[in-house]
Parts: sequence; C-alpha cells; structure tokens
Amino acid sequence: MRRIKLTPAFAFLFGLSLVAVPSFAMKKVAQSDLQFLKFGIGARSVGMGEAYTAMSGDPNCIYYNPAGTAFVNGLEMVFNHSQWIAGISYQSGVLAYNTGRYGTFSANYLGVNYGTFERTEVDAHAWEAYVSRGEFEVSEYALGLGYATQITDRFFIGGQIKYAYQNLGSSQIWENIGSVFEATKEVKNETDVVAYDFGTYYNSGYYNLTVAMAVQNFSNIPIPLNFRFGLAMDVNLLLFPSLAEHNLKIACDLLHPRDYSERMQLGTEYWYRQFFALRGGYRINYDEQSFTAGIGLKLSYMGTKLQFDYALNDFGVFGAIQRFTVGIGF
Repeated sequence: MRRIKLTPAFAFLFGLSLVAVPSFAMKKVAQSDLQFLKFGIGARSVGMGEAYTAMSGDPNCIYYNPAGTAFVNGLEMVFNHSQWIAGISYQSGVLAYNTGRYGTFSANYLGVNYGTFERTEVDAHAWEAYVSRGEFEVSEYALGLGYATQITDRFFIGGQIKYAYQNLGSSQIWENIGSVFEATKEVKNETDVVAYDFGTYYNSGYYNLTVAMAVQNFSNIPIPLNFRFGLAMDVNLLLFPSLAEHNLKIACDLLHPRDYSERMQLGTEYWYRQFFALRGGYRINYDEQSFTAGIGLKLSYMGTKLQFDYALNDFGVFGAIQRFTVGIGF
C-alpha cells in the first residue's frame, strides 16, 4: 500500500483549511464579566489581525501567549496606547528581562479610560422625568507577573498570574424595610479576580514552522476564558531563501472563547533588513472588525534598540481605530 508523507508544509495548509470553515454555532454572548481583558494590545499584533499566538520575541506576547516572551533579548520595555470606540482609550505596558539560563521574567499592566458619566435618578415629578446627581467615573485595570523558559532547543513554555479589577461606580437600589416602608441604598458595582494564562511554543525546524497553544483568563469566576491555537511560518525561507534582507511571515490563529462562537485570525508581516515592516491582517466571525494594517520601524543606537509600531483597525460602523507602540531594549 502506498503511504502518503505528511510534510510540515502540508500540515500547515491542512490546518488552515480546517479553521477556515465558517462556524454556524450559536453565539454565546453575555457569558462573562471583565470584557476589557479581551482588548487587542500592541500595534504589531493588531496590525497582524491579532494572529499572534505563534509569534515570539515581543514583550507584548504576554497578552497572547506567555511562552513567546522566552525569546525576548536582554531587557526590553514596551508602552502601548489604543484609541477605542466611543471615545474610550486604554494604555498598557510590559517590562521583560531574559536572564538566560533562568528564563524570562515579566511584569505588565493594562488600564482603561472611559471618561466621565452623568449619574441620573428617576423622578416622575421632574420635567425630564429624572434628576442629575452629578458625574462619576468607572475604572478597569489588570496587573500581571509572567515567566517563560526554554525546555528543549525547540520547545518553550510560559505563564502568568494576573489581578484584574473593575469598578462601574455605585447605584441606588430600592429595598424593603419591614412590610410597609421602602428606602434606597447605595450599592458599589465592582469586581476583582485573580486569573492565570498558560502557553506553549514549538518550532518544528521546517522553515520556522511554529505551533503554539495558549489558555487565557483561567479563573474560578466567569471572565473571558479563551483557548488559542496558532501557526506561523517564515515563508521567505521557502520562497526566496537567498534574499537575506527580506523576511516574510504568515500566521493563523483559531480561537475558542467562552462567550462567543469560534473565531479565526489571519496575519502577515514583512520586514526589510529588520528596519522597516509592513503588516496586514483579517478577522473572521467578528460582528464589526475585519481588516487590519500596520507599519513598524526599528532603530539601534549605541547598544540601545528602539521600535515604533502603528496599526489601523477597521471597526465597521464605528470607523477606524488606531494603536501605537513604543519599545526600547538594552
């Protein structure tokens, strides 16, 4: 009987064909709290459509697959700013240090700025049927500590523990006193949780074909738990191996979230002499988001590395939103 040889390239294409099948499952919306933990972080990753599970060497990998931080070179820091919809913005940053034989340690934060809101209270006797009680603010943030290490020359693992907090302000609710009287009391709407991320990264050695998996937001309460499976490959090694100044990578992620049906993310990144980058991406099974694009620039001066990244994300009826990242390494 003739045997069929399953090469890594064929496996990569076969995997893409499987995840490209559209999902017709019911959308599992409103299943989790702390939705800000799902925000895309980092201009490089967003420019690639967030197909980032199998990417490496960027401190922002901690937000997608902690194992990718094992490839950080020395001490690196990144700062991210994102303009979101409806005037919302969020900032994040990562500090990562690769010690060598003892692995890579990292610390990160994420904070969301929603601006101010007007507090109102129903009042049937008021002209507008409500009265204003002044302004209030809401806050959301997350802090994390991560670690990644090399197990073999091709296999890497990583994880992080993080604390997430959400304060949606206080509200007045009615309560019964005895059987006759009613009164209002103030309730503070806040949630906090300790959660965990885990990830693996395996380089097959075949044109840097990489297989990676990650679990995000594992906790004992319903927050946005997400399972990620990713593939990435340096196709320039296959198509034009003699042109060392060019690097072209393609990536694909399959997502299985708690609060939605399966999603797919596709991305590509082209570097010219590791100086200038062009990126593009596409997201499948999103209500509004679809195409993404971005650029990157790397500079080096007296042993200090600088990187600037920019991404533009099509958000359907909400228009385009922008991401900025500045990185520095020593």
